[in-house]
Amino acid sequence: MAQKITPNQFDLQGQGISINYSTSGIAGKPLMTLKKGRQTLNFTGNEIGVLDTTIGSLITVTIANTPDRGFTTFSFLLPAIELTSATNKPSFQTIGITTVHKTTIAGPPKGPQQSYKSTPLRGTARQVAFLTHRTAGA
Repeated sequence: MAQKITPNQFDLQGQGISINYSTSGIAGKPLMTLKKGRQTLNFTGNEIGVLDTTIGSLITVTIANTPDRGFTTFSFLLPAIELTSATNKPSFQTIGITTVHKTTIAGPPKGPQQSYKSTPLRGTARQVAFLTHRTAGA
């Protein structure tokens, strides 16, 4: 029976957005770089939320936080992908969602507490062999 090969590196682009996401990097933790406009943000480990759903994995990071006013997150959906070989690099389409979460010092505000902006994304998936410190010297 053939071994199941799943990607661990994803590169996505959309209007004004570029994402590089690894499910596990050299340190064994997820890594993500998000370029949005002129801003470049780097995330690692538990700064990256991963929620597996029936429609794919929802990846979420907090990109802005204003105490007593709210915070902004960026999320994107990753479809389940199985590679045909370790060198296979399939492309896919998905969406990114910027969410503004409203808060106040007195608690949740009246009315809608989130607003959303979606961005179409195109991506590629591949498998990358990360060398750890232990395997690099062996």
